[in-house]
Amino acid sequence: MDYCTKIFVTENIRLDLFTDTAFRIRISTLEGEAFPPQYEIPFAVGRTTPWQPVSYTTDTKDSTMLAVLTKSLRIYVRKENGTFMVERGDGLRLYPEAAPKYGMFLNHCIVFDSASFHGEPTNCSRYAHWFYSEKSGEYDVHLAEDALLDTFFIYGESYRSGYAQFNELAGAEPLLARKGYGYYQTQHLASEGTQARLIRAAELLREHDIPCDTLILDFEWGDGGSDDVPWGSRLEWRESYRAPLSPKEMITKLKEMHYDVMVIHHNVPAYEGRSDEGWVCYEYPEDVWWKKMQSLLADGVAGTWQDTRQTDVSNARIYVGLEKRTGRRVRMLCNYDVYRDSSWTKECVMIPFKQRIGGRRTPFSWTGDMSLDKWSELAFQVQAIVGEQGALKGISYLTNDASRLGERALAMRGDQFLAFNSVARSHNHKPWQRSESWEEFADRIAINKEKGETHRQTEEELLGLSHFDPVREENARRYLKLRYRLFPYLYSAARETYDTGLPMTRPLMVAFEEDENCNAGQYPREYMFGDSLLVCPVCAPAEKMKIYFPKGEWIGFFYGTRYAGGREYELDVSDASVLPLFVKSGSVLPMRTPCSCLDDVDEVLELHIFGEGESTFNLYEDDGDSLGYRGGEYAFTHIRSSVKGYEVCLTIGAAEGDYRGKLAERKIKAVWHGRETMPKAAPSGVTLRMEDGLVAQFTMNTEKEREILLSF
Repeated sequence: MDYCTKIFVTENIRLDLFTDTAFRIRISTLEGEAFPPQYEIPFAVGRTTPWQPVSYTTDTKDSTMLAVLTKSLRIYVRKENGTFMVERGDGLRLYPEAAPKYGMFLNHCIVFDSASFHGEPTNCSRYAHWFYSEKSGEYDVHLAEDALLDTFFIYGESYRSGYAQFNELAGAEPLLARKGYGYYQTQHLASEGTQARLIRAAELLREHDIPCDTLILDFEWGDGGSDDVPWGSRLEWRESYRAPLSPKEMITKLKEMHYDVMVIHHNVPAYEGRSDEGWVCYEYPEDVWWKKMQSLLADGVAGTWQDTRQTDVSNARIYVGLEKRTGRRVRMLCNYDVYRDSSWTKECVMIPFKQRIGGRRTPFSWTGDMSLDKWSELAFQVQAIVGEQGALKGISYLTNDASRLGERALAMRGDQFLAFNSVARSHNHKPWQRSESWEEFADRIAINKEKGETHRQTEEELLGLSHFDPVREENARRYLKLRYRLFPYLYSAARETYDTGLPMTRPLMVAFEEDENCNAGQYPREYMFGDSLLVCPVCAPAEKMKIYFPKGEWIGFFYGTRYAGGREYELDVSDASVLPLFVKSGSVLPMRTPCSCLDDVDEVLELHIFGEGESTFNLYEDDGDSLGYRGGEYAFTHIRSSVKGYEVCLTIGAAEGDYRGKLAERKIKAVWHGRETMPKAAPSGVTLRMEDGLVAQFTMNTEKEREILLSF
């Protein structure tokens, strides 16, 4: 069966229909066969199974172009050069059209080549150089010459439809492991990193009650080289990480403290043909690199931070290789440069011009070494990540550095945003550190420190304790703890992203497309975190802030204040410890009990109901680590809530599906926030009390539906 429905415009131009609203224009300058089968599926495409045939008709009356009509579109392709125009079935022009552009969307159309959307500036070739091999299951077929140009087109009547089609064509963003949604703390001590200091940092996080699941070792572990080894070339542990414990024993000790460990790499396997991928510090023969990586995996390393820049295809092959070798969801961090101010130079990179579309299929990225020492940088990061360069470009798993180089309020606001992003990671600073100057920071992590060019630092300096700030620490602790409590909500949103392409951080224009007050990008730094939470990061040192509430009713998460939707309010944001966070009225927020790591499956499911109205929530669960989620090893629990005047009803459906570790019985704690009176009677097996609202507790069999009806 052919991969897709193919229509030849000329011998060297082909129109490929995927669906009646999605297609590709292929232009070939290859000698001999124009479209060899081995070049059918380029790296930009994630769907590798055949598409269903698409019905169409053609019109060849105009000798200069071919007209193709599907059920939904009229496509006109010029025979001279392959340029095209698209109309809707009713004749409305869709593309090209003079219309506002929002990320990858222009007039609800998504147009991309192998490197970028809508012909944006890019360092990457627009030609399809890498192709999928059915035999190997990887994108390892290389075409050296610029001979195949693919242009993809998608039209969706709604943004949700556009995301869904893009997700199917370009490939889904993979689910992270359960612990991958926790906090990542990077240990960056330049040449002064040691095993003892790493373990002490891990102990301090627990002693300070900071939730954390993953420790990332920067180049100090060995990758950074030495006097006699080129920087970024090492593949083995430094001596300072080999004693008194072996690396395997060290990682085992950290696992006992419920930490996973990642290590940085500035080097890659020298895959044939990867010379067009840009900067890395060092290349190794494939077998050598993988042998060393296998040794790290055997030590217990959970994954790699590929700090290699513009190596999307290599990154994808490393990721697939790690999956094959471990059989689980490996941790992998990649680069996606988007920043207003760099930490190291005067660079300004506001468009991710080093990435290919297919890079979204690796787990997560960060926006590069940005310097969060100005409010303008925080404002840019929020707008880029949750909008034009992140979520609006189909990139959901994108985080920025938790740098603490600015004033206290700026750092606190940055940590709040971090806690309500798809991934939460600090590049270096510990949550208890006060702000420091750029000069102090650069001195502390200087690569050349071993050459005696900087002063030796005390243990307190190295661990951030000499810069202790209890106010900032409490802010970081509060919001990371809240993130961890929201894990069931967050994980369910992540599954929705995997299934539908809808980003976890959703611009208002996407979440409320029908609301004319926000559907044209009017509020680019407000966003929905999943379906129910409205997050409004404070990005300026202001006493007040204008916030728009989409249509409906909204309730302040921390204080319970109600706001009518469809209008803008000016709210007091003078208290830097309070994030403007709001819940859609009627919503059910599933939460877990407080924890400092995400290793364990919580037997208690808390269901927090805010305000009045009706709502549903699909709770997603799986084993949290294996790749079984791709093959049906998971369960959904459908939850329905109705709150109307003198009656509330909560229905928890049976868990549909199965996976390793699925609970047979579950304790439920339901909280109706704002309720101040007890109901007339308690249902059998339900305990009621008043505690920040009405609380009902009971135990249920996960294989059976349970309904709780309360009258007042």
